[in-house]
Amino acid sequence: MPNTKSIGIAYADQQLSMLTINAPVTKTASFTLADDETFVIANGASANVTVTLPAANISAGRVVVIKNLSGTYTVVSASSNVQPRTSSTAGTAILAASAGAWAILVCNGSNWVVMAGN
Repeated sequence: MPNTKSIGIAYADQQLSMLTINAPVTKTASFTLADDETFVIANGASANVTVTLPAANISAGRVVVIKNLSGTYTVVSASSNVQPRTSSTAGTAILAASAGAWAILVCNGSNWVVMAGN
C-alpha cells in the first residue's frame, strides 16, 4: 500500500498515477509555514525573514525547501528547532544573507534538520 501521508504533495489517486506538487510561494516578511507550503522563496524586503515552522512532534517526515533571494537579510526560525548540516545542536539559523542560498529541511519528530543546501 502506498504511503499517503501528506507532506505537501497531493496524490490524484491511491495508485499514484499522477503526482502534483504545490507551487512555490514567495514571502517578503516573517510568516508561519502553512500545511500546504512545501517550497518557499524568501525575499526579505526590509528585514530578516522569520519562519514559524510547524511543531516537530506532529511533523515527522515533512520536507520543506527554502530559498533565500535576499543578499542582505537572513532566514531564521522563530524557535531554536533547526539542526544545521554540520551539527546536531538546534538553533535558529536556516539561511545566511546570500542571494540564491537554499536548504532542504526534514523534520525528525524533535527538530527540523537541514539535510542539504548551500
